[in-house]
Amino acid sequence: MIRKKHITPEARKTQIMAAADLVLIEVGLEKFTIDQVIHKAGIAKGTVYNYYKNKDQMLSELSHRALALLHKEFEEDCRKYVSSIEKIKAICMASYYFYKNHPEYFELLLYMERPEFTINVKESMRLSMNIQAFVMEMVIEGQKQGEISNKYSPEMIQYILWASCMGVVQFVESKKNMLKNYREINVKELVETFSVMITEGIKA
Repeated sequence: MIRKKHITPEARKTQIMAAADLVLIEVGLEKFTIDQVIHKAGIAKGTVYNYYKNKDQMLSELSHRALALLHKEFEEDCRKYVSSIEKIKAICMASYYFYKNHPEYFELLLYMERPEFTINVKESMRLSMNIQAFVMEMVIEGQKQGEISNKYSPEMIQYILWASCMGVVQFVESKKNMLKNYREINVKELVETFSVMITEGIKA
């Protein structure tokens, strides 16, 4: 961690966010507190509160990192395919792997979608819109190529795709013990089957 007395405000925010990121990973969202971040960063409480007035404000900025990472992983996984249908399947699987590899970030994104949460919503919306635009362009490309049906609007497809992916992953999280023990259901196979079913429904 940076311990210099005179650093730029941007460097100080980076220091605080690095500590907040570590705390989120170590203790999870429910137990996350500003005091833990202060201790992890090794800087004065007053300094931290100069930048972040409360826990939600700090978590809001962390959620921007989570959305940026999700977008990056979508792009990287889709880059492996030419077919729009295969790219959409890749997005379904990337949503699952994001949850599996970054459970704290996934939980944070769900937390940020609460209707009562209003802190720095504009930045979160901008990042969310970037992801939506990425998926919608993929759908439009698939419709032009004749792979995806023109029966539904690209906007409607991307909304349903996002809602379905989040819903399936939430189901996996809430039922993970049952899925593990009941009839030995393979979670990866479950998500793969979902990806096939949803793409079959929009094929031309």
